[in-house]
Amino acid sequence: MKIVKKKGENKMALTKEQETHLKEMLLNMKKYKTERVEETPKEDLKESTGELTNGVDNHLADIATEQYERERDETIREVDERLLQQVDEALQRMEDGTYGICVDTGEEIPYERLKANPYAKRTAKAQEKFEKGQPSPNADRAIQPSRRIDEEKTLTVDSLKEEQDAF
Repeated sequence: MKIVKKKGENKMALTKEQETHLKEMLLNMKKYKTERVEETPKEDLKESTGELTNGVDNHLADIATEQYERERDETIREVDERLLQQVDEALQRMEDGTYGICVDTGEEIPYERLKANPYAKRTAKAQEKFEKGQPSPNADRAIQPSRRIDEEKTLTVDSLKEEQDAF
């Protein structure tokens, strides 16, 4: 039996203590990730390499190492920013009264899943279908498949290099 709850209706069967615990987890994640994003430098490769790129005695290994570190830092920053967005969305769902309800099926997301991943917006089964690009039963509420791949894509240095090579 599916439980379909609408915005503003009484929330799922989370106890007040569970909801408080999950909210604390989300707020701690938000604080930690916000600090990491603010600390991660957003430098241009030319600025960070300084004299290496200006002189005749450039060593390719030094430039490559610096480039790798910049790409890694940027990837980490993007992943942290994406996670921050997901945490903010989860906090908004708490405010809206839709937290813990799958955005695709309307089913309750088990507390165990939320405890492991407090920003989850789908049940494990719905998330698996989403990642495979399968349409959800509530297609009008779901993100379209063409956006799904971009939204949920895991960024790695290799995937960024592949995108750069495409140009």
